[in-house]
Order: sequence, then structure tokens, then C-alpha cells
Amino acid sequence: MKKPIIVPEHIMPKPMPWRNCDCMKNPVDLTEKKGTLTWVKAVGDPVCEGETVCEGEADKKTVEITAPCSGILREQTVEDECVFKAGDILGYIEEQ
Repeated sequence: MKKPIIVPEHIMPKPMPWRNCDCMKNPVDLTEKKGTLTWVKAVGDPVCEGETVCEGEADKKTVEITAPCSGILREQTVEDECVFKAGDILGYIEEQ
């Protein structure tokens, strides 16, 4: 069964030790902001639940989007450097 990778409404920025400001302690609201996607995993790669499958740049912060389940990344519906927002389906993982 394929499970979608869905962009959450709110997501914490990726920790960056060199950028230690209060803005990094607040979640990014993707209902009002859009981001640009970069895939970390390729179609056919195995992934574990909670593992980062792609990253996005939103509101000058990097956010990590994780696998909702363990399995194989079967499809990427949004390509690298394309825009995403909350609720978008980025791809599908075939559960194993």
C-alpha cells in the first residue's frame, strides 16, 4: 500500500548551530508561506519512518520533511526546486 508524504501545516526549522536566534525556536507556518523543495532520497531508495526524505527552504529557514512510514520511496510528485505548501503531496512511500 502506498502512503503519501504530505506537507504539514507547521514544521520546526532544521537546527543550525551557527544561527542561534529566537526565530529558529518557532515553527514555520506553511499555510501562509511557500517553500522550495530539495529531495534527499531518490525513487527506489529504502526509508525508515521519521527519516528525512526531502528538505525545503521556507521563510529563510530549512525544514525537513520526514517519511510517514518505513518502506520504499516509489514516487516524487513535486520535483527539486519546485514550490510546495501545506497539504501538498510530495510523493508516495510503499509500506513494507
